[in-house]
Amino acid sequence: MIRIHILNCGEVGVDPAVPNRGISRNTLAYTGLFRNAARRIWIPVKAFYIEHPQYRILVDTGWDSAVRRQPVSTLTFPLWFTSRPRLPAGTAVDEQLAALGLAPKDLDYVLMTHMDIDHDSGLRLVKDAGKILVSPGEWTAMHSRQVRYARRPWAGIPIGRMPLVRDPDAPFGQSWDVCGDGSITVLLTPGHTQGSVTLRIAGENGFVLIVGDTGYNRDSWEKLNLPGPVYNKKTMKQSLAWVQKMRQNPHCLGVLAAHDPEEKRTVIDIKERKKP
Repeated sequence: MIRIHILNCGEVGVDPAVPNRGISRNTLAYTGLFRNAARRIWIPVKAFYIEHPQYRILVDTGWDSAVRRQPVSTLTFPLWFTSRPRLPAGTAVDEQLAALGLAPKDLDYVLMTHMDIDHDSGLRLVKDAGKILVSPGEWTAMHSRQVRYARRPWAGIPIGRMPLVRDPDAPFGQSWDVCGDGSITVLLTPGHTQGSVTLRIAGENGFVLIVGDTGYNRDSWEKLNLPGPVYNKKTMKQSLAWVQKMRQNPHCLGVLAAHDPEEKRTVIDIKERKKP
């Protein structure tokens, strides 16, 4: 059995244009600049723990518990301005792993869908994991001067690059078979960021996608609504169209987005494929 634990790691307060840039003609509306702060919305911040028979894998990390005391200095002012953190007691990723009987050192991998602040803020809490990996494209982006990337969450933490290989069946031609048996596959799905990835967890009874921010909610992939923060609109649309196609597959058990308020499940079980 492969079990996906959906960890609700607090919330993020953002402008309504963050999950859907189409609600405003102002292309910078999602930043909150010159916008009424009272109109901000709070959406969930989720990480995902995959309990595999051979591997223990965390996908994204949510907020650092330090945001409870020092949100601005922990995030940087520009990122705090656009993405206000809210992290109730007991909901930091290390606290939730502990509730499952796990320590960070028990994790084989921490796989990052991308390196936006509400996804990588908690890296310090799981720095003792076996390997922390991002896609090669995201590794390049996080070392750039783009204002959306803050180095504070991962300063001094070794972060490697996922060994993506050529795959003609992948939406953008690159993937990584994490376990070597097709049960967990990382697929390049750029657009929200330069190197965003999606995970496909597959088994006997179907598959689940963990899309990170390649879609904020069901409207994102059903209506192809672009989010506010976008690195490349063309590839974002292509990635969303691929997620839409996958969701229409009768074997799809769900699409898990990091900020989807409609997804209420906390656990999804996937039966292992029978070995020949």
